[in-house]
Amino acid sequence: MARTSKRKRRLESQELFEKKTEKAYVAGVYARLSVDHQDGDEVSIETQIEMGKTFIETHKDILLYDCYSDLGATGTNFWRSDFERLMQDVREEKINCVIVKDFSRFGRNYIEVGNFVEKMFPFMGVRFISITDQYDSAKQGDCNEALSMHLKNIANELYARDVAEKVKASKQTKRKQGEYLGSVPPYGFRIEKMDGRRTLVRESLTSEIVREIFVRYDSGENVVSIVKWLYEQKIHCPGDYKAYKTVYQQEGQKLRQWRREAIRYLLSNVVYIGNLAQSGKHIREPIIAEHVHEPLVPEEVFCRVGERLEGNRKIQKSRSLRNNTMEEVFRDILYCGECGHKFSRTVTEREFSNNKKRTFVSYGCPNRKRIDEDKCKNESITVLQLQKVILHLLKKEFLLSDIQMKKLTDFNREVGEIRKGQIEKTQKELQKSVENIDRKISFCYMEYRSGSTSQTQFLEIKKKLEEKKEQNQRLLRELSLKYASVDRLVDKQNQALCTVLKCQGGAVLNAELVQNLIGKIYVYPGKRIEVLWKWKDIWME
Repeated sequence: MARTSKRKRRLESQELFEKKTEKAYVAGVYARLSVDHQDGDEVSIETQIEMGKTFIETHKDILLYDCYSDLGATGTNFWRSDFERLMQDVREEKINCVIVKDFSRFGRNYIEVGNFVEKMFPFMGVRFISITDQYDSAKQGDCNEALSMHLKNIANELYARDVAEKVKASKQTKRKQGEYLGSVPPYGFRIEKMDGRRTLVRESLTSEIVREIFVRYDSGENVVSIVKWLYEQKIHCPGDYKAYKTVYQQEGQKLRQWRREAIRYLLSNVVYIGNLAQSGKHIREPIIAEHVHEPLVPEEVFCRVGERLEGNRKIQKSRSLRNNTMEEVFRDILYCGECGHKFSRTVTEREFSNNKKRTFVSYGCPNRKRIDEDKCKNESITVLQLQKVILHLLKKEFLLSDIQMKKLTDFNREVGEIRKGQIEKTQKELQKSVENIDRKISFCYMEYRSGSTSQTQFLEIKKKLEEKKEQNQRLLRELSLKYASVDRLVDKQNQALCTVLKCQGGAVLNAELVQNLIGKIYVYPGKRIEVLWKWKDIWME
């Protein structure tokens, strides 16, 4: 057998050592698709990711860890959800290689891209690869390669700014020319192309309906009265009008009543007074802020209607504040047994002859107020009637099911532990949000220092972010107090449960106890009640 020369054995040993010590990279493929759909160079997210995977398959020293993608995200800043996830994995050392299709997919701000590629990634030991730009930070490049990278990043940022300015200028020009930029015309109008522009034109039948609605409300009628009038005239609501393509009900068509919210929105929509650029009124929809078209309603009528609507909103707001001061024991668990709709709560106050006020709370199906085919015949039920029936059923279930008191109290404690776990999860999410806000402020500061944003813009953004951060920190403090009080509340609920089940005097149901024990309550006509218990299936197994 021929002997191997010492020189050959030394070379083979050296090659094996180099293979063993060759660094293996764990990569994340990042893809981004801009909000600018007019960019012809932007390929799909899937194509970008596939390019990254193909590149990894041809490089044995790189392993794929995960793919990250931001759809509809601008490249002018780095406030992107999956980009933040990518950087989080980099900081946690899960990946040490970032692969993109080209520099523009990573970002279009050349200063920030340069900071990442030349400073942050090398400092963190991260390899950066741009496939179509043929850039690989692991390969020692000359000064010409670095210059080429900077020029491409500058071109990318200038392109993004240029496109954004062109799109903005194009929209502003179209608005000034009276062109409608929305996809669906408001009720009472149709879209017609005039001189190459999409223009709002009065639609004969629906425009007369709009005018009549304004006249009726301006003359003193309320929204409910207008809803009844529309139903009596067999006028389709806007959604059904678009579906059936007919204003009035035809044979075989279902007639549904107008929603009161739709009436209020119509009465507050400034599009009906025509030239909005000259009206000086609050614009609710910026995309139609400068349309010039035939007005359907005189401006003085619109102003009077707006004042009346604002007054009604203040009344409703004061009522809701009064309602919120009372504990809602059966929140989100009370349903109609006839139509399955969730019951709504009504709070009323009555003043008696001795000048004392008393509050009455009742629940009822919202569909009982309807006037169309969906009207529900179920009646309302007071909170006192509900309390009485639920207490009776609870005692009955406890006696018939042979459940020990300890099992119910233990179950209550388990629910408390679950609630503590939910609080902890929310706390972690809020804490992560606070950290993200700090990073966003840092990015914003870097953009300000680089001249990308003005001092005024930076201070405005910083103020908003700090307000959001303060809000999250306040919620964190509230959650800490809530977490600390869970055990105390569980003990209080168990005492209330013992009072109820032992038939002691003064037993009442509170919101926590009801939410822990009851899944759903169905109320049928005749005040017949069906209760679905949360704990029943657990101990019946």
